[in-house]
Amino acid sequence: MTRQWVAGVLASAAVLMSPAIRAESCLDEAQWQALQQQSGTQPVLLYVWSPRMVLSAVHADQVQLVAQQEGLKLVPVHDHRVPAGEVMQALQRLRQQTPAAAEALAGSVPLCSESLVQQDAYRHFPTAWVVRKGGYHPRPLVAAMPMPYWRQGIRLRMMRTVEQKVD
Repeated sequence: MTRQWVAGVLASAAVLMSPAIRAESCLDEAQWQALQQQSGTQPVLLYVWSPRMVLSAVHADQVQLVAQQEGLKLVPVHDHRVPAGEVMQALQRLRQQTPAAAEALAGSVPLCSESLVQQDAYRHFPTAWVVRKGGYHPRPLVAAMPMPYWRQGIRLRMMRTVEQKVD
């Protein structure tokens, strides 16, 4: 066994133990409802990313900064169809290359809310919903884009948030 291999195994084990990725948890319908209810006190940008769409991961810290500047908390979730090992590997590489982006995605869990999947949460990555006042804007922000466009999109959705409830 080489020292690098052992270090890699230990790093993988640390990620498996990390709260960032837990196979037993995901953002399901109940958690989606709870997130909407909690948004009455703290607006949220629900950020759906995928390790297979690099810009959705690499720019997460910049999106988080814009969201924070606009008064929203970034809540990252990822594509549940991607194997957990692949997500872990992507986050490990991201920690080495862009630590701030990896930090923004810390705590990410798979998205398993069927209502959000039916609303095309996986049409492209990233896809993000502005969630506030117990509801969410029905038109998500879709695709990697320059930060001024994220800011503009968030502001427009904050002004026009429709209190839409998931049935």
